[in-house]
Amino acid sequence: MLATGLTATITSDPGILCFHHCNVKVFCFTLPHTCPQCNAQLDADTDTGTGTDTGPGTGTGTSSSTGPDKATTETTTATRTKTTARVDTRLLPFRLPYPFVRATQYPCAIVLRPSTGDFLNDYNNATDLHIAVTTSAGDIVEFDRDGLQRHRREDNPAEWWQSLLVGDVPEPWHDYWDEVLQQICAQTTHWSIARYEEVSHNCYTFVLAFLQALGHAQLSEAARSKTSFCEQYIVPRTTTAGKYISLYRKLRVANVYVHPPKHRQAKVRQENGSAGHVQVQVKANMESCTNHSIRSRSRTRHTLCTIEE
Repeated sequence: MLATGLTATITSDPGILCFHHCNVKVFCFTLPHTCPQCNAQLDADTDTGTGTDTGPGTGTGTSSSTGPDKATTETTTATRTKTTARVDTRLLPFRLPYPFVRATQYPCAIVLRPSTGDFLNDYNNATDLHIAVTTSAGDIVEFDRDGLQRHRREDNPAEWWQSLLVGDVPEPWHDYWDEVLQQICAQTTHWSIARYEEVSHNCYTFVLAFLQALGHAQLSEAARSKTSFCEQYIVPRTTTAGKYISLYRKLRVANVYVHPPKHRQAKVRQENGSAGHVQVQVKANMESCTNHSIRSRSRTRHTLCTIEE
């Protein structure tokens, strides 16, 4: 059964836009009519040079002049067109890539999500993360305190609507991926409810055991070490997600956020130190280990990324 009453941010990209103006980056959900930094009319800037120029030497397309004057006119017009294009391109907004995926839409992948809630609205440094495997058909296979479970793609479990894609394999590997996953899942006693242990035998243990048996060069090599897998596959994804979450939460409060130039950022950091940051960490129901690794609830946890508040 699908959950009801979920917010739009769980099911879809909220659509964060970005554009440059007066040496700053502006982020927003809806484009403003004026620059929040300098209050200039943005429409006026984008329209600059796009109208019909009736000044001397520009021509209107009806002139019969030939020779050097015509060549000069064409060169001047081309130069203005290029200048206008540069201005317009710089002002054109673009949509930030959404870092989250719906797990069932990514076959033969390793996926990560908060144990409760979703990344954008609920994730913080006290939130557990949960990791799982998808099949070539988009089914989700996971191991937790309820034992080994399989969610069919058509069931479309709501808790996996906003996930991080940690790693996957190319299509030629899909059949073998399913075969190895079936072999691991056949070890029912090993992945029973009775064997589950929050710190030492959990979802992370299950995923690493599968990847080690898979024998895929990059994924399997990294999976031989909890530290290596975390550094190579989990940290980069959570770092990207942390930046997006931070920006989303700023916009949720203020609707528009102006990112200052680099020299101003350095000055603010120097004045404020580390205050105003929420440390985002992967912890809890994954294997406890040392040095840049995923930590358990009862131990000091390594910071994987930082969300600016």
